[in-house]
Amino acid sequence: MAGAAMAQTKVYIVNESRVMVESKLGKAMNQQLTADAQQAVEQLGLKTLKTEADTERAALQPQIQSLTPEAIQANATLKTRVENLNKKYNELVQKSSALDQGVEQQRTANAVRFNYALVPAIDAVAKQVGADVVLSYGSALYNKDSVDISAQVIARLDATVPTLEALKPLLPQRPAAPAAPPAGGGQ
Repeated sequence: MAGAAMAQTKVYIVNESRVMVESKLGKAMNQQLTADAQQAVEQLGLKTLKTEADTERAALQPQIQSLTPEAIQANATLKTRVENLNKKYNELVQKSSALDQGVEQQRTANAVRFNYALVPAIDAVAKQVGADVVLSYGSALYNKDSVDISAQVIARLDATVPTLEALKPLLPQRPAAPAAPPAGGGQ
């Protein structure tokens, strides 16, 4: 009896990563993330800082390559240049790490925001194809291409939420600020 019920269950697969990469909304989110990252690179001065550090390193290399650390320490001018170069590289690493962390946080936030549009699209397509169960592509050990409804989900998403602007109404609204206490302290 249980086998007969399982045989009638219609199971489909959705590849969320594919939907994110191929849908208009996913592409818009990725373009926005790239633009924000490029703007941050400019604001942090990373290109200039890297160029300066690389130029200084290239200029110092012939002077210090045959010297021991003790010899560098004994030459005040070289010691200062090496220390300044190390400071520049440390600054570059710190700023790059902060940028990478910010990009990763935005990528995570985008995934959460994307799901507010993805779930209704999957629901609509699942009803359209008569699915009883829709699994994530990543959780399926095996599937036939015929049960993958990712293309239909992409089409549905492109039709209903093609832009970042169209996503905004689907996102939960932030709660309003609490009301100010009454004048006079309330006592």
